[in-house]
Amino acid sequence: MTQIFVVEDNVFQREKILEIIARVVEDRGYPFDLESDVWMPRDILQAIDDKALPNIYFLDIDLRLDQNGIDFARSLRDIDPAGYIIFVTSHSDRIKEIIDQFIAPHAYIVKDETDFQQIHTDIAKALENVKQRENIQYQGQTYHMEQPGMIMEIPYKDILYFETVPRAKKSILHTISDAYTINRYLKAIKTEFEAEPNFASFNSYLINLHHVTEVNRKIGIIKFTNDEELYGGRRIIDKFYQQYSTYKS
Repeated sequence: MTQIFVVEDNVFQREKILEIIARVVEDRGYPFDLESDVWMPRDILQAIDDKALPNIYFLDIDLRLDQNGIDFARSLRDIDPAGYIIFVTSHSDRIKEIIDQFIAPHAYIVKDETDFQQIHTDIAKALENVKQRENIQYQGQTYHMEQPGMIMEIPYKDILYFETVPRAKKSILHTISDAYTINRYLKAIKTEFEAEPNFASFNSYLINLHHVTEVNRKIGIIKFTNDEELYGGRRIIDKFYQQYSTYKS
């Protein structure tokens, strides 16, 4: 079962956030397990090492513990690359932009001790988005692929991305563990995924956003859950970043 962790060093704020999450999970019947006793970064990293993934993390950027919030988020990404990081923050949009490039959080919640009703609304919205996304991920959809002497059904959840082969009627399908050459134009493949919200189409690629863990616009790479990296020009990466930011918001 998906675990929810709250990483907040302010005792009052942590208890209020835990209280709100517990109420939302109970009221809506979400299949999430709230872990209220484990909240130190090192303890969470140890706890999730042997748990089912992905998990949900409400994380204060301004931690003053054994790691700050941003460093801890990076550590989480190493173990749980598809996890849902929800930053609880009062930082400006400039800091949000920096964090987005390297950590790709699922959502932001602004801390305001004078308006816990708004925090409740934001938490409920974030958890609803997680639930909807998880429902989409595991509906058993597959990509049907026929090659000479081979017929395969590739689960959507295993697909990283498709890319076109220049000057050839071929595409390459990259999965978590393999790559396959397909005798079809990428344009034709894209039409099959037009209604799939997890897949982003741009230029010579069709990318499964669920498997993207990092978009680094500075050096021009897209990183996936299996540590595979896709390199592109600044203009291409910027265009993809806009789609990815919309998907994660």
